[in-house]
Formats: sequence, C-alpha cells, structure tokens
Amino acid sequence: MSLKISVVIPTYNSKDLLNRCLVSLEKQTAPLSAFEVIVIDDGSNDRTFEMLEAFATKTSLKLKSQHIPNSGPASARNLGVSHAEADWVAFLDADVIAHEDWVQRALDLIEKSPNLAGFEGRTIVSERHKLTPFTHQTENFYGGRYPTCNMVLRKIYCQFYTKYRIPFREDTDLAFCILESGRTIQFDEELIVYHPPLAANYLRPLKLAARYEYDGLLRRRFPRRYRNSLDAHPFLGIPIPHIKQKVYGVFLLTQILFVLGGLTLPWDSGEFVTISSIFLISYLLTWWMGIRNTLPTSRGLKDQLVLAGVILAVPWVMYLHLFKGFLQFRHEKPFSSSEWLKSLGFPVENRPYEIVLISTADWDHPFWTNKQHISSRLAKNGSHILYIESLGLRQLTTTYRDFKRIYQRLRRSLLGFREVQPNVYVWSPLVIPLHRFRLVRYLNWVILGQFIQYFCKKLNFQNPILWSYNPIVGALTEHLNFSHIVYHCVDELKEAPGMPVKILEAQEQKFSEQADIIFTTSPNLYETRKRWNTNTYYLPNPCDFDHFNKTTSDITVASVLQHIPQPCLGFVGAISHYKVNAELLKRIAQHSPEWQLILLGQIGEGEPGARFDELFDLPNVHFLGPKPYGELPHYLKGCQVALLPSPINGYTQSMFPLKFFEYLAAGLPVVSTALSALEAYRDVCYWCETDQEFITAIPKALEDYRLRSDRIQKGIQLAKENTWDKRVESMLETLAQHFAQP
Repeated sequence: MSLKISVVIPTYNSKDLLNRCLVSLEKQTAPLSAFEVIVIDDGSNDRTFEMLEAFATKTSLKLKSQHIPNSGPASARNLGVSHAEADWVAFLDADVIAHEDWVQRALDLIEKSPNLAGFEGRTIVSERHKLTPFTHQTENFYGGRYPTCNMVLRKIYCQFYTKYRIPFREDTDLAFCILESGRTIQFDEELIVYHPPLAANYLRPLKLAARYEYDGLLRRRFPRRYRNSLDAHPFLGIPIPHIKQKVYGVFLLTQILFVLGGLTLPWDSGEFVTISSIFLISYLLTWWMGIRNTLPTSRGLKDQLVLAGVILAVPWVMYLHLFKGFLQFRHEKPFSSSEWLKSLGFPVENRPYEIVLISTADWDHPFWTNKQHISSRLAKNGSHILYIESLGLRQLTTTYRDFKRIYQRLRRSLLGFREVQPNVYVWSPLVIPLHRFRLVRYLNWVILGQFIQYFCKKLNFQNPILWSYNPIVGALTEHLNFSHIVYHCVDELKEAPGMPVKILEAQEQKFSEQADIIFTTSPNLYETRKRWNTNTYYLPNPCDFDHFNKTTSDITVASVLQHIPQPCLGFVGAISHYKVNAELLKRIAQHSPEWQLILLGQIGEGEPGARFDELFDLPNVHFLGPKPYGELPHYLKGCQVALLPSPINGYTQSMFPLKFFEYLAAGLPVVSTALSALEAYRDVCYWCETDQEFITAIPKALEDYRLRSDRIQKGIQLAKENTWDKRVESMLETLAQHFAQP
C-alpha cells in the first residue's frame, strides 16, 4: 500500500510518554507502509532525541525525527507538516495512546469522504484510577473541541498560527481557520485515542489558569466563534460557551464582595450574611467543578484541603492572564479567510467573499429555489453569507397563511440571525409590507440598514458584497457601504400577483444601472436587463444532479404512490394560477382517466386564495401537498412523465423553470407548454404550443419512458452538465474578472 497518512507528533520533555505513543503506532492493524511518523523534538532537555535515535534502529515504523530549539507546538507542527510526504496529516500528542485501529479508521474516513477538510476523533481518559484534582487530562466525547491530540486533516490546510507559544488554543485556532473558510471538520467517535492523566502537581490548576492569556489572541482573531462556540458545555440541555470562565468570574466577584463586606459591614448584619451565603455557594460550586471528574478517586483529605486553598487563587490567575492577553494582543487583526486561503495557494475563483444576500424566499421553504442553492454552494466554496429572508414585496392578505407568516417573522426577527449551515447565517427581517408608500420604504431601509450593519459587524464582514434578488433595495446603498453589487434577476416580479408594479418598474431600472454585475436566468430577462447594464450574463437555472439522479437507481417509491395505479404524470412546484394552467390539467385528466396526475406543492403559493376546485372532484388528480426536498426523488421514482403545464403569460415567459433540469436528471421525459426559455431544449423535451399538442405528447413521452429512449439519455447528460456546482463556479469566475479581491 502506498503512503496515505503522515502522523506528526510534537514533543517536549515527554521521553517516556512519547515512547509509549510510538509503541501504540507500531501495533496498528493498518499496514505500516500506509503511514509515516514524524516527531519534532521541541527543545527537550530530558534526552528525548537520544531515545528517538535508539527507537529508530529497532522499529518497523517509517520514522523521521528532528530536534529544534524550543519554539512552541504550533511551530513544531508546521515543521512536521513540511516534512510530510502524504496528502493527509494526522496529529497526535506525545502523551496519548492510539487505539490499534486508529490509522485504519483514518484511512476509511479519508476514502469515504475525501472532500472534507478533516476529521476530529474521540479522546478518552484512560487509567482513571490515577485522576486527582491536580492531574491533567483531555477528554473529547462529542466533538467541537478540535484537540490536535487526535485530528486528521488535509495537508493543504495544516498551517498553524505561530504566535501561540504554548500548547493551548493553537489547535482551536487552526480549526477555526478551516471552519471560517467554509470547510468542514467531521467528528468521528470511532477514531479513538486514549489520554492517560499526567502526573499530579499541586500547582497544576494555577498553571492551567495562566494559559488563558492566549484567549486574548484567539478572541481577536475569531471574535464571533470565540464568543458563541468556544468551550461550550451543556447546562440543562443548552450549550453554554465559556462556562468555566463564567463560574470563575462569579467566584472572583463574590470573593471581592466578601472581603469588602467583611471590612465595611458588621459581621452580624443581614447584608453581610447574604454576601457570605452567596460567597459560600459560589465557593462550593467552583470546588465541585474542580473535583467532579475525579470524585470516585479523590478521597484523600490532603487533596481536598489543598484544593480548597488553591481554588481561591485560580480565578485571580485566570482573569489576570485574560486581561494580560487582552492587552498583549489588542492590535491583532481579525482573521481573513480570503487572505488565509490565498496564503495556502488556492486559486482566485475559490477565494471567499462576504455576501449580504437579499432573498425573495425564506430559507426553510420546502422547495428550495435558486437563492438557497446559490447560497449553499457559495458557502461551501468558502464565502460567508448573511441570508436575509423575503422582505414581503407582495401585498398582505387576511388569510390564515399570511397571519401565520407574520407571527413566525415576528418571533424569528427578535432572535437575530441563526447559522443554518457552515458560513450561512439567516435573518428574518421585520419590515412594514407597504412598499407602495415612499415614507414606509424609507423607514424600512433605514431600519434594515442599521440591522445589516450591526450583523455585518458581528460577523466580522470587512468588505461585504450586496447580492440581491429583490430589485427595490437600491436605497440600501445610501445607508451602507458595499464593495460591489450583484443583481441576480430570476423572475419578472412585477408580473406576479399582488406586486407593487409601479414601484418595481421605477426601482428595478435604477438598481440594474447601479449593479456591477447582473445574472439572469432566462433569455427574456437577459435581453431586457442588457439594455440597462452591459455587464449582464445569462445563466439558466441548473439542478442538484446527484440528488435527483437517485431516481434512476434502485430507490424506493414513496409509499403513497405505491397505492396509485400507473401511469403517473408528475408535477412539482407552486400550485398557483399564474404558474399552473388548471384548465389544461383538467383536460388531461378527462381525456385519459387512466392517467394519474400527481401534484406535489403548496396550493396558492405566491397567490393566497387560489382555488382549484375544478380539479379536486376528478378521481385521477391527486394533490399530495408540499414534500421535503430530500423526499422528492422517491416521488419522482413513482412517475413516468414529468409535466410543466404553465400558462403563457408575462411571468412564465420570463422564467426558466427550476424543475426542468431536475426532471431531466431524474430520467423522466418532460412535456412542457411553449415557454420561451425552453425553446432551445426542444430536442430533450416535448415543447407544446397548444393544449392539444400537450395531450398528444403524453403517450409519446410514456413510450420514451418505457424504452428509455435516446431523448431521455440525452436529457440526463444535459442535466449532468448543468449543476449548481458548475453554475456557481461560472459565477465566481465572472466575479473574479470584475472584482478585485478584498
């Protein structure tokens, strides 16, 4: 087996522990030819290097070692990485013991998920009988702690920040670099190492508290992650970050109050009794926190008495060093994912952007639109997205659905933004949905601008790009500074029901002229917007090919379809009159009662009050409602033909149906009305100019499905060439041509 993994181990005065670690690597079940071991002796003075030289003469491991002046574990690991020959680097500490399947599990993970940035393993405290409040041990059962005593990363990302001079926070810093750049580190509970307790030392709690000086550096580089996710421990099921610091902080304050109270208040006064009680409670809580993990073995009276004294000093040492770090690293610049990726040698088009994305769709809509797909792919590429949900262009109605949406918007807007996936932060804005009034629009933009500015600051956006699907947000640029403006025009919004037509007509041209780039999704949109801005590009809506192509494999048919006779003609999408021709569907159902019409989608989406009573009474028309995105392939698996029964109107003649390539990817023949955007694809679909042509085409499509005709195979290949990943790649290339990188 060729070399797959380089194992890097920094060590400092850990001769015996290191020997034990190397022996555990000799006993791996994986072939020794699959990995090499690189040990960097970071200035040890306990004859560690002599032990390594002797060990090398008798081991079968591919062992490299180097002795350097003491520089800290970050520098030592970087040197080890520079000697690594494999594309993947596994990190161990000298004081751990690798499970015998550790290397093999790492190889399996790499083979299974080669595109991830890396893997975080489970660290288990062994020899628990040696635990005391004064030993040191590391445990990681659930992930999210990222200790480099058990991590496997792609070599290209292994660049530690060398200002960390002690073994503390340098591994968290690297993990945050990777996560901030949109990559993923996956926790795996079967990637196991054992961490025996280090020898007891009565001063160890104070030494560990002094390490928090480097929190000042981590806080400056990653303010949001430091504040929201570092050292989070569950309390009543809720993860609370920095819980140890918070407990020690409370204890420190109660000590101060207790001393001041004792000096200024009578000892028998109610105030002093209250202060003393609070101090005692915080004292006991802090003592419990120090002993809880070692309680079964911590029965010695001496340990308890020493801990009782030491615990008084720990918060003073911790907060003194926190303050020292705050001052020492106050000039440290925040981490820039674009600069970091640039230093790693990533090409221009793969560097991340900071994007404020104004959507016209809520993130958790059951049918994902181009807004969610584009945001998700940009984030995976490393960009940071503040996704702002729909501003409510359509006039509100008195329907239950609109009132429910108002309630949900009120609740969500007060919670601030939420991270829905790495690097995608969703906020539900609270706006007054009366855009036809100038004063209301002005108030909305002022309030919206203030919130966006605040959230950009929290997310540490330095040069955000405005990427909008809503053409009336040009006024935002008067309140905020954006480095560039992208208008992604995917619909002729003024043609949708309930829209403020005059406002849209006036504002869209102005915003189009402001934009640096316009992306359009249909030929009609391209031609009209090109007149306003020469930097206009036509990129039709693609598909999630791998997701919908599952239909061509052996997956199960949705259970509800197993009880419906075939053939089934499927439609997926919003069931509204301006998007679906109800009269055409009625004619199809009545023409051939054996054809079963399967309609998946929300009735009245974008058109509250829409009714389809003329179809509900037909026994072969089945309204199944909206279905989760992940289940759609199972429904399409039960269909033999896919339908695009759109009416021909101002809205549909400027749209490119998102479901078109999804249908093709699913291996289904497509029958469509004469939509302008699909005329160029008549060789892979049935493009019908009349209702009669549409009905006549269905038997031909059924025959195509039965024979798996060339038309279907051609459609699958076309869908494979039009994926969201490729579309976003094209967009990033366009951005790179127009924008200087921040």
